[in-house]
Amino acid sequence: MEGATLGVVGFGGIGQALAPKALALGMTVLATRRGAGDLGVPGVERVDDVVELFARADHVVLAAPATAETHHLVNARVLAAAKPGLHLVNVARGALIDDQALLAALAEGRVSLATLDVTHPEPLPDGHPYYSHPRVRLSPHTSVYTPDTHANLASQLAHNLIRFRRGEPLEDVVDLARGY
Repeated sequence: MEGATLGVVGFGGIGQALAPKALALGMTVLATRRGAGDLGVPGVERVDDVVELFARADHVVLAAPATAETHHLVNARVLAAAKPGLHLVNVARGALIDDQALLAALAEGRVSLATLDVTHPEPLPDGHPYYSHPRVRLSPHTSVYTPDTHANLASQLAHNLIRFRRGEPLEDVVDLARGY
């Protein structure tokens, strides 16, 4: 991985946890983020344009929420600009990818591998081209799971229950207007 460039689309909790690991492996890390300001991880370069990120990265990890702004964010225009041989990884939401555009980019060789932990819809219908494509790796939406997942969720629930009982604002509340 040393010397390769990782692009992270969506630099929230997942992207911020991934970046130091990639930096430790000697990778250059580029990131896009909706909000302005410091990315919070030294050594990560902010890229404001997803087309530029795809053009510069060897590997792109999608870690953005599914919103009206991000629906089919990875489309024919973005993939046409991708660095040849790109490895695309989606651990976010399937709706971020225009499936037809990705299949075309795979056929052209612009994208060499797509690792998809999420798809849209989930599950994919019988006979979907991703199932048999030699350069698509599918997993059953399990990237969120670690040995600590259940303990972390229980701890977060207990913490928010205490805050609720004290009349304090809850943490990590979904903003329905933003969609995440």
